[in-house]
Amino acid sequence: MIQQAQGEAFGQFQYPTPPLGTSNSGFRDEVEAEEALTRGQALAAMTTDPDRPRLTGPAGAEAEARLATLAQHTAFDGQVVTDEARLRRIIARHDPHLYPGRFITCVYNPDRALCRRPDATADTPAMGECQPLACRNTALTPANHHALTEHLAELTAALADSDRLAPYLRHRLTEQHTTTKAFLTRHSPETAP
Repeated sequence: MIQQAQGEAFGQFQYPTPPLGTSNSGFRDEVEAEEALTRGQALAAMTTDPDRPRLTGPAGAEAEARLATLAQHTAFDGQVVTDEARLRRIIARHDPHLYPGRFITCVYNPDRALCRRPDATADTPAMGECQPLACRNTALTPANHHALTEHLAELTAALADSDRLAPYLRHRLTEQHTTTKAFLTRHSPETAP
């Protein structure tokens, strides 16, 4: 009886806050805030580097224009924004909707985004649904180009031993290899003028 009463009494205090990883715990909000801060720092670094290579790809020119506009708001009288709170305010006010990633830099325009579903209302890309080799929102930094080149080499290595692959897998890898190679050929990196 006493154990049952203790269990009931302490059971209500077992989870005073929602478990981590749920929307109610705030964990997701913190992850999103950290991602936004990292994105803001990467964009600020891109705007302040005068020797950085130009972005290429279907949306390369648009990405350059957005970075130039952001640069006007992040540099003040010879100073660079290093304060996190100030950087968050600037990005919130003047968000260029550029999302750097490993393989691509997304220049998000919802009207032509292949990752966005027609019924979606999000103002950010759905990176899990990204189709970078077909999307017109894709821009490439030299690091993105390098990562895609490494991926192409991995595809080539996998196809070298294609006798061991199932026919469907071999077909899909061959298709991906051809598409990636054509994309990289069309969008080679450029150096800044």
